[in-house]
Amino acid sequence: MERHFRIAARTIAAAMTLIAIAACPASAQYPDRPIKVVVPFAAAGVTDVVARVVFDHVSRAVNQTIVIDNRPGAGGTIGIEQVAGTTPDGYTLIMADPSGSLPANVTLYPALRYHPIRSLSPIAIFGNTGAVLLVSNELHVKTAQDLVALAKSKPGQLTFASTGAGTPGHLNGELFSRLAGIKAVHVPYRIVGQAVTDLMAGRVSFWIAPIPTMLQNVRQKQLRPLAVAGDQRSSDLPGIPTVKETGIGDFDASTTYAVFAPAGTPRIIIDRLHIEIKRALDNEMVQQKLQGAGVTPGIGTPEDVTKMLEARIPQWADVIHSAGIKIN
Repeated sequence: MERHFRIAARTIAAAMTLIAIAACPASAQYPDRPIKVVVPFAAAGVTDVVARVVFDHVSRAVNQTIVIDNRPGAGGTIGIEQVAGTTPDGYTLIMADPSGSLPANVTLYPALRYHPIRSLSPIAIFGNTGAVLLVSNELHVKTAQDLVALAKSKPGQLTFASTGAGTPGHLNGELFSRLAGIKAVHVPYRIVGQAVTDLMAGRVSFWIAPIPTMLQNVRQKQLRPLAVAGDQRSSDLPGIPTVKETGIGDFDASTTYAVFAPAGTPRIIIDRLHIEIKRALDNEMVQQKLQGAGVTPGIGTPEDVTKMLEARIPQWADVIHSAGIKIN
């Protein structure tokens, strides 16, 4: 009897696979024309570099052109809205951060015409970039605990920088302040260089920023790293503990790089893309290029992406509402 059940189960599974292919015959030959990957940020940024490095390898593996299309604006929402509304056939994809801007934008932009979970089908995580808690050499603190103690002794007097309201730097600064039990004032900047200059001069107290963007300043002793804002230490900052190790709490301000297709894209296409991306990330040359850009490569499944979104959407909603963050 058990043997008959196993045979029947295999027969049903095979039949379902044939039905799926018959229902979407193009999937069996996918890809048979060029693929477009939208990067909703400016060219030459880390997300752009990650997309180009990985998909250059995938392009050669599948013998099809993969075009990277930069469409910056409104925290990435413009490009994501456009892709979410396209035909779910695997020929238009979107890069996004399921740990930061993608889930945060649900609350920051109430009029969004998409939802990260309902409107997109996750394909894979490529890796992540760690962040670091930095202070000026002018600020007389040596550790993250010193910074927290100083902030508590001067409530509302310390400041933190970001590149604008609702940006990852702003959200992470508010989240850290809340975790540490301090009150710090947000100072937004339009120009990154001015923010760095003011931080070095001590005109702002601290900044939680991606490690690659500040590594040169740290190595030149222009800024002091207090703690890594991630789940593990950074090889670029030997000897610097994580925020969790300092006893302040579990705090991760890393950027996650992931790719999505429009919702409804056949699973057979999602699986094909995931396999090719995994193969690319297993390639030593791809790993070296990503690490050179400050990215720690590592494959993540569609289910990993969904779990991350489910956790981060309410987390950022809570931070945004409690801090009264609004996008003009």
